[in-house]
Amino acid sequence: MRKLVATILTLLTCGAVYALPIGNPSEASLFMNGAYFQGNNVDFCDPCFSWCNAWSLRVGFYGDYVFNRHMQVRLSDDDSGQDVDTTTINTNAGYLALNFFNRVDVFTTLGATSFGIQTGGTVFGAAVGNERAEIAFETDFSWSVGARATLWQCGCFDLGIEGQYFQSTPDVNYIFVADGGAYSYVPDIDTKYQEWQVGIGVSYRFATSCPTVALIPYAGVKWAGSRWSFSPSSVTVIGSDGDIAFNLPNLQSAKLWGYAIGMTFELCDVIGVNVEGRFGDEKALSVLGQFRF
Repeated sequence: MRKLVATILTLLTCGAVYALPIGNPSEASLFMNGAYFQGNNVDFCDPCFSWCNAWSLRVGFYGDYVFNRHMQVRLSDDDSGQDVDTTTINTNAGYLALNFFNRVDVFTTLGATSFGIQTGGTVFGAAVGNERAEIAFETDFSWSVGARATLWQCGCFDLGIEGQYFQSTPDVNYIFVADGGAYSYVPDIDTKYQEWQVGIGVSYRFATSCPTVALIPYAGVKWAGSRWSFSPSSVTVIGSDGDIAFNLPNLQSAKLWGYAIGMTFELCDVIGVNVEGRFGDEKALSVLGQFRF
């Protein structure tokens, strides 16, 4: 068992990361009690089995703060261009999870996300040159859907998988080119940002009783991708030194593999707070607080 755990943890600490949190891989099996749903094991052979014990609801707050995510210009489906220097993606949302059999979660987030891009102007075409460019976006509605399942439990160890999809359609607020003195409000540029991922991870539960307090550290790896499309693909930025042609190529994630580490604090099998960090191709922190009914 020790060799198996050491091998899994070694695999989980290699790679690059992406914007959506993995979450605790054992989250679907952590919250066994609640205000209306009690922590009875689901046993279809039990004559006293009730379908009320087979599902439950959790609600909470979800925050994901990406301080720097690496994106690159997407020239075609098979080719890519320069890297964007800094991309920020900050989300605050409500969280709702529907649990089945204390094994499977189906969840969604509904909230608002703010985006920002700062990079060298050459990323957006020769017309901008080497000047610094900034694209600011309106804070816009965002949503995600996903599922998480506990695959295997052995004592305090859990192995779980997850998959999710995220989308937002922020409008461009303004484009600023530093050296050229160009600043333009462009309300007619539409964008669509999408992410998707699948992940797998392991966790270990350290718990006390009376009342039940638990710490559950975890680590996971995932495959993820993102696309950011702009319409129209080029605009004219108006500034004091003249007009500048500004290209808006589609963007994509620079790499596809990542890892994350995190910790869940759980109280009385009802309330939980999860903090997760992601490093490598991005610097990001996510927080999830939730309560089971």
